[in-house]
Amino acid sequence: MKFKTTDGILIDYQDQGVGYPVVLVTGFGGYKEIWMFQVHYLLEMGYRVITYDHRNQGSSQRDNSNQSFERLVLDLRELIQSLNVKSPILVGHSMGASVCYGYISQFNDVAGVIGVDQTPKMLNTDDWKFGFLNANIKNYREIAKYSTDVHETLNGLDSRIVTELFNQKNKYPFARADSYQLLLNHFEKDWWQVLECTHVPVMLIAAIQSPYYNADFVDGLSKTNEHINSAKLNNCGHVIMAEIPNEFNQLLRHFLLKNRDRQL
Repeated sequence: MKFKTTDGILIDYQDQGVGYPVVLVTGFGGYKEIWMFQVHYLLEMGYRVITYDHRNQGSSQRDNSNQSFERLVLDLRELIQSLNVKSPILVGHSMGASVCYGYISQFNDVAGVIGVDQTPKMLNTDDWKFGFLNANIKNYREIAKYSTDVHETLNGLDSRIVTELFNQKNKYPFARADSYQLLLNHFEKDWWQVLECTHVPVMLIAAIQSPYYNADFVDGLSKTNEHINSAKLNNCGHVIMAEIPNEFNQLLRHFLLKNRDRQL
């Protein structure tokens, strides 16, 4: 299915089920098919599940005219409004989690947020050592060009998802260079204070063997804000939900049931 944004870009999405809504948000260069295990699981639980591809990704329209992070947040907002979604739970992976953080910085109509292996602040500073690899204000532009050399998973994706994801990547290849400015914009964002002050229930899930982040970044936030819970998972890399889907889905289930009253 296609949805047209206010600036005329066609966003490809799937809307399945009829229960309480959950919106799954992919990361940089991602495909909505990465959520296959969560879609099936949530539908079995009786939820309404919405997945979509960001502009310039997956089967959504390619257009390089608006490379801002704010536009991705607005795309999510417009999709939610267009589909008449009320009090959704947002689940974002990697950059998709940052899109969710950006969303709750502007809008108060969500029931909860799950952020998957995404630090709230990408750039390391003297008082923040939990950024992306060794990225800092001086070198992040160069690092952003070459982070594709990192092997994102620990032991590969669950074999049941590989074929479908491979087909989508072949059909709709991602042009990383075309989205370089967006990635830089992502690096420049700092969502620490948003999470530190939010009253929205948040679950931060980090991978102990993440190739990008020190998983301990979740500890400080969960201690600072009573609305934030956290979990650090073993035996997986950056793509937690597609590497160890059973373990991830148990955390997802617990968070959804705990916050179901907020979706009434």
